[in-house]
Amino acid sequence: MRSNRPLRVAIYDPSGRGGVCHYTHQLAQNLALMGSDVTVVTTENYELKHLPRNFNIVFLFKKSRIKRFVLSLIAPVRWQGSDQKESAFQNGTHAGEKIPGLALLKSLRLRIIWLKAAFLFLWKRPHLIHFQWLVDRDQEYFFINLLKLLRFKIVYTVHDLLPEQCDAHPDHDALEKIYRKVDALIVHAENNKREFVSTFEVDPEKIYVIPHGSNDLFYTDKGMSKEAAKEELGFFRGKKVILFFGLIKRYKGLEHLVEAFQEVKERLDNVALLIVGKIYDGDPEGFKYYSDLIGQLRGREDILCVEDYIPLEKIALYFYASDVVVLPYISNYTSGVLLSAYAAGRPVVVTDTGGLKEGVEVGKSGFVVPPKDTKVLAQAIVETIKNRNQNDEMGRYAKSLAENNYSWSSVASKTIALYRHLPMKSAMADAASQLTVK
Repeated sequence: MRSNRPLRVAIYDPSGRGGVCHYTHQLAQNLALMGSDVTVVTTENYELKHLPRNFNIVFLFKKSRIKRFVLSLIAPVRWQGSDQKESAFQNGTHAGEKIPGLALLKSLRLRIIWLKAAFLFLWKRPHLIHFQWLVDRDQEYFFINLLKLLRFKIVYTVHDLLPEQCDAHPDHDALEKIYRKVDALIVHAENNKREFVSTFEVDPEKIYVIPHGSNDLFYTDKGMSKEAAKEELGFFRGKKVILFFGLIKRYKGLEHLVEAFQEVKERLDNVALLIVGKIYDGDPEGFKYYSDLIGQLRGREDILCVEDYIPLEKIALYFYASDVVVLPYISNYTSGVLLSAYAAGRPVVVTDTGGLKEGVEVGKSGFVVPPKDTKVLAQAIVETIKNRNQNDEMGRYAKSLAENNYSWSSVASKTIALYRHLPMKSAMADAASQLTVK
């Protein structure tokens, strides 16, 4: 696809909200600003639909009356929250697994949606289809194989190599089939590529490294100070704030940060820990463990837990209120939290896992520590926030990285270069293009 003519790109992202949704929106917007004709295929619950944009949206995934009826059957079961009922239907977990015919119903509905998507792509005639997220890893191969039979080129951004960073994950074989079927794979760090090649039998020549872009989407009031953010949130005024942000899962190692915080408190005055994010409910044991942990922390004056999904308009406040953002992950592939911190002008402390290390310039934008080593973690946090001038300087450097190395214009430019490196997607598209020219 080496022509300089405008590209028609379809981006498939049924996630609808959260980090992948934010990534898709910023990529699509910047591809469009560079002249590409971009259509995002997503769900009608798309949380960014109110934002101005230069790309098209098709709401392929819509609410199902049948699904609502099935979920009503689950009502007698005890749930921690309404979102979990939805999770059960989508993922087939918890009590949802016990409903007769649920898996078949879900499979049939997905295949109908995918057939509609195939007709949509035939009508739109994109030069390629860029996958950002999978609805069902076991069945998505059907959809991707159908698109390949229709001779579409497919690019897939691998935001998580294996769910939950588990090498023996049951989805391994299903994902390997998908990875081998698509035409190009995007990962966000060189270490991710090395891990990819060692985990799956995939041609390394079709794996491209393109960094994750900075999440500047969150920051409309770019001049807000730390104290102004704390004032608006109504807590931790005058204190140095350590932020943990994002969905709470086992591999993120929150318990190690909690332990390290105790040592930080022994060495620094006026310091506080801010934990922001819902507990992942797809892992019953993990859900109970972190629910108990959060329960033990409630009521402390030096720790605040905000157990909720944070809407787009509020995310900036938590990052602006922080002095350092900590990612104490036990294992990891990549993280938008690091780039959200940089976009806010905040230094980070991360563990040496996945691609995190590659995003940190030690001593300038943050520090890198071994996973699970709470003493070294505490030391790095202290080193980052003990001196206000040094902390501000590190924040400014992190901001410069966000605006240069991880700018979305740079990410979009590299992505377009990858698109154009692929051969034209099909003879059918070539013929259609010739007819259009005439």
